[in-house]
Amino acid sequence: TPDAQFDRYWRFTLFGLYVQDDFQVTPYLTVNGGLRYETTTMPEDIYGRDSALPDLMASEPTLGRLYDSPPHNVSPRGGFAWDVFRDGRTAVRGGYGLYYNTNSHQNLIVTVTNPPATPRPVIISPTFPNPPFNRAGAISIRPIQYDIEWPRVHVFNLNLQREIWSQTTVMLGYAGSRGKKLWRSNDINTAPPTTLADGTVFIPAGTLRPNPAFSTIELKSSDGESWYDALIVDLRKTFSAGFSFQSSYTLSKSEDTTQASTFFSDATNGTTTAFPEYIPGYNRGPSDYDTRHNWVLNFTVDLPGVDGLGGVFKGWQASGIWMMRSGQPLTAFVQINRSRSLWNPSIGPGIGLDRPSYASGYGPDNAVLGRSDRWFDPAAFVLQPAGTFGNTGRGDFRGPNLRTLDLSLTKRAGWSRLGADGRLEFRLEAFNVLNRTNFGAPALVAFAGTTDNEAPLSTFGRITTTVTSSRQIQLGVKVLF
Repeated sequence: TPDAQFDRYWRFTLFGLYVQDDFQVTPYLTVNGGLRYETTTMPEDIYGRDSALPDLMASEPTLGRLYDSPPHNVSPRGGFAWDVFRDGRTAVRGGYGLYYNTNSHQNLIVTVTNPPATPRPVIISPTFPNPPFNRAGAISIRPIQYDIEWPRVHVFNLNLQREIWSQTTVMLGYAGSRGKKLWRSNDINTAPPTTLADGTVFIPAGTLRPNPAFSTIELKSSDGESWYDALIVDLRKTFSAGFSFQSSYTLSKSEDTTQASTFFSDATNGTTTAFPEYIPGYNRGPSDYDTRHNWVLNFTVDLPGVDGLGGVFKGWQASGIWMMRSGQPLTAFVQINRSRSLWNPSIGPGIGLDRPSYASGYGPDNAVLGRSDRWFDPAAFVLQPAGTFGNTGRGDFRGPNLRTLDLSLTKRAGWSRLGADGRLEFRLEAFNVLNRTNFGAPALVAFAGTTDNEAPLSTFGRITTTVTSSRQIQLGVKVLF
């Protein structure tokens, strides 16, 4: 509204301390342990314009506070390193840590549009550039859960490292994490459903929001969870005799109920806001960034001179990075609120308000064609009946993979006029040498959702972006002194 105030002057204090030490239990076993304590005061606007909604059914917000500050946190961590055969060539290492996060302005910034200081009304079909505020409907609000808890993650790993020959090691390891009390956003002022005789969750037409004083109540709550497990194989050679390389492969699985973030603009292939959880597990799925297979290889080599060509390449060094990864998760959407849940939080562009269903005979394994003009098979999807929720899952599908190779040639030459350490460095760099087209995510909205039995949108599954550039070559000169 014209009188809305968008500025805030938050004041808060963050304080932390930690103690950590290594203990040489034996000449071949080292154990380390630590403890961290961290606390922060609740951010408070010096002009008292913060507001909260402790009672989610209240008709007006409570002024002066954003939330009730969570209790302090204590974070233990520990680890060990063991020389198994006492020859300095084999090591088993492991560790565990509990880590907390405190507030950030990314989480606070959405509260700037809360009433009464900054009312955000809903106006249907507004005129531009002067909307009719006299026709404003219910006001939305973005409160933080009043008894919010700090997000935390348990991190653990175990690996075996072995020197297989001089200055070359191989590592086989496991890494995992378990996130709890993670922050996420959700519209909690949604229409209450009923359950039909066959167990279907159904919302009758005309069902109203429980709190009529507001439209969307986009609550930031601490009820998200995450799970991560990874197998890591790493082979590396430190630089010697003019050559070094590293090859690292990760087989991993990352799942969560947080949609990867608490801020809607961070996601490009899914939604960062949890759907209404009328159906158990409806929001659990692979993280937006989940990458099942990931292999990275890099090398650096000093090039020898070529006899008969005047020592061409003498003093040159070549480097390269090769990356391969599998596709990341995709979620299909219905553009409008087909389920009648009235769910309407902030969502990213190109994302809808519901999910469709599978057509008979189709599922995650056969719904993808994999073409740039039609990534999904439109015959695999149907529009769910009005008032119900589609049965396609979050992150059920995989997007395009990625392959890219970058190379560089470097020549160094001394330049005494710049001093004893002065030198010139000539560089020839090529990115995406193979000129491979690495596609971005396809269009994810399958249906408009306005009429029964409608066909999928013609744009559904079409890819219009890439995640890497075409081949690029550049020349550079660096002066060091």
